[in-house]
Amino acid sequence: RRRRNQPKDLPVTPPESQGSILWTILLIGLVFCLADVAYILHYVDAQQQQQQQLEQQQSNGGVTAANSGSGGAHQHHPVVVAAAPEKAGGTNPFNPVDPGSGLSMAEYRSMDRQLFRHDQEINHKANDELKELEEQQKLNVVPIVPLTDEEWATIQVEKKHFLDMFKAAKLKVEDLDADTLRELPTWKEVTDLYGDEPRIFGLDQCEVFQKHSDPAEHFVSTAGTFNSGTNLMAELLIANCHMQDRMTKYGATNRGVRWQVPWGKHTPPGDDEFRLSHKTLKDANVDASNILPSVTIRDPYVWMNSMCRHEYAAHWHHDPDGHCPNLIPNEQDMVSDFAKFIKEGQPVKVNVKYNGFWRHHDSLIGMWNDWYREYWENASFSKIIVRYEDLIFHPQKVTAAVCHCAGGSLKKDGHFEYVLNSAKKGASAHGPMELRTGFIKAIIKYGKATHRSDKYTEKDLEYAKQHLDPEMMEFFQYKHPDELASSR
Repeated sequence: RRRRNQPKDLPVTPPESQGSILWTILLIGLVFCLADVAYILHYVDAQQQQQQQLEQQQSNGGVTAANSGSGGAHQHHPVVVAAAPEKAGGTNPFNPVDPGSGLSMAEYRSMDRQLFRHDQEINHKANDELKELEEQQKLNVVPIVPLTDEEWATIQVEKKHFLDMFKAAKLKVEDLDADTLRELPTWKEVTDLYGDEPRIFGLDQCEVFQKHSDPAEHFVSTAGTFNSGTNLMAELLIANCHMQDRMTKYGATNRGVRWQVPWGKHTPPGDDEFRLSHKTLKDANVDASNILPSVTIRDPYVWMNSMCRHEYAAHWHHDPDGHCPNLIPNEQDMVSDFAKFIKEGQPVKVNVKYNGFWRHHDSLIGMWNDWYREYWENASFSKIIVRYEDLIFHPQKVTAAVCHCAGGSLKKDGHFEYVLNSAKKGASAHGPMELRTGFIKAIIKYGKATHRSDKYTEKDLEYAKQHLDPEMMEFFQYKHPDELASSR
């Protein structure tokens, strides 16, 4: 049957011939296997002899080039082969044995094994020590010096605003470690920076928004350029604000708070045609005229520092680990890889890519001015602008003002929910010292003028003072560094 299935033009191999070929192949394989076994046995025996000779030489004082003439000095490795003089023509790169050393391949391999075992022991020991150190670091929280009675009395007076906030946020002061309480800014430090009350632009437009259409169709939402605190604003509204008219019409789950405006929270509003027609995918069916944007603005000096850490869709030539913000190039910029794209003494231009278009600005300051001016000057729709700093130091007041402006109200139970984010700091939290609530961390970070302008050169500060929008700087009570210094 097998022969009938084969093509006619191929020779037919007899079964007897096929069997003899198979036996021949198996015999050849067996010969090779026996040869390999014999070689391995011979090699192992030779290695053992070399090892015994080497150990005998070392016990007799050693005859290798490494320990001859050492004077009995301690060696880090058991055997170290001294480098032989380089021979003319060099050594064979495929043969690790240096012909000038007088050592055979077997001797080299034997010493390599000893060095490898020794290095393994060192590595295992180092790893064990590292693990032990890590365990100690986990257990050994840096000791915190307790507050003295005098310190605590001072904190209760100078930082009372924050102690009251912590109580309202259900953060127990006794759970906070002494270092956290020491690091908190005083209320005077905060008011020196930003005044003692929130600054909100556009409250005169609230009634217009509430009456312009059916209140049941209204939303409150957030907007702001990159790094301006839009997420915090949205979280505070979602946790606390209810648009009752909408909830009555569409059910309790439709609370009327949206994460961002339909045209995109980071996108400038442009003209009315753009604002009403340009929509994100999730907001395709939302009427933009029924949205009250709560726009977050931020201290421009602090904001530019944040842009250096997270550029988002902004593009400009800079070194985030060097001179940044680089409003005016310095010597470091002029010898950098991007030096050919900037001009000495001229501001560094910024280009921002939005969905479908670009915006071009004279500098980071130009970006801050231009973006907020589009909301500030456009009188065709209602909006309010709030300071990011007020979301930190006056969260309940600002959230209530925004919610009421849109026609909503805070939750009926009267409890205001703070946005805390993470775990408590210090020994009481049973974790590393850097763990603290995002809420407290923000208070400490933004409540003091320390480091606010450290990364700016004198030319940067001069340019900033000359070009930051004076009207918005005055309204939001953002002070230039020299003004802040003179007021102290």
